Amino acid sequence: MGHTRAAARGDAEYPPRLAALLRPPERVFLEGPWDHDGPSVAIVGARSATGDGLDVARELAAALAGRGVAVLSGLARGIDAGGRTGAVLGTPLGRVYPRAHRALQERVARSLGLLSELPAGAAATKSTFATRNRLLAALSDAVILVQGRATSGALNTVRAAFHLGRPVGAVPWDPREEYGEAPLALLRSGRAELIRGADDAMELLGIFGATGATAASGGSVARREAGVAARDRAHSRPAFPIRAPRSTVGIRCSWTRRGSGGAARAGSSPSTSLGGARSSSGSGARAWSISSWRRAAYPPLPGFTR
Repeated sequence: MGHTRAAARGDAEYPPRLAALLRPPERVFLEGPWDHDGPSVAIVGARSATGDGLDVARELAAALAGRGVAVLSGLARGIDAGGRTGAVLGTPLGRVYPRAHRALQERVARSLGLLSELPAGAAATKSTFATRNRLLAALSDAVILVQGRATSGALNTVRAAFHLGRPVGAVPWDPREEYGEAPLALLRSGRAELIRGADDAMELLGIFGATGATAASGGSVARREAGVAARDRAHSRPAFPIRAPRSTVGIRCSWTRRGSGGAARAGSSPSTSLGGARSSSGSGARAWSISSWRRAAYPPLPGFTR
């Protein structure tokens, strides 16, 4: 492995994009140059992706790398297909996990590099792999989900991207493919853009018709910002919360109760789910009428509630 160093907040080598996090790490550990000034995209998916999933990730990463886009991942197979590639680890830099990825980790370290918030000798746990996904989302301009079940750990990166306001894309699959559950759920909900290839990914980044030189050039920043603004205006979608309420549409009703003495009492109900007029039997019957309605967020999808 190459030279590793620590970068504390405020240091020149500390990645400035991490400042977008609510609680950025006080320091990170770096290996490799980390010198890419152009756009970057995180490609994430199931750890045990299918052969087709690996092929899609590899082809997409190669096409984006050819256009000057750096590809980031959690050290996933298929993303080191040329160009600038980097990885955010859930382990200290000196540890290789899984061991079969040693050659891959060495190649990525020589490319864009490796990053971890764990010091040497720290224990790697299930939670460290989950929390590193927020770093991966923060370092990227967009996140693309290739494959995953409804409960895939890759959705942690997607959730972090939502929190940070990063655009999210998803690759469509045959509905019979179990590893297509998470991408299809994202697409159906409208939370992700359809990714069929590099052209769609470039549009997700706000870069339209860019060549490799254009995407990687320093003068592309204004063009990217203008492209992102145009994309947002075209879709006009609200920001979706990560933990959505269960009701799709809430109704606020007014009611009048007439008792046995003929006295009337007015009031209002809390927001209820769609139903229509409602009445109850007995001397204190209520007559309901819809006075207003509000639209709530989309109902939660598998893998999106914690």
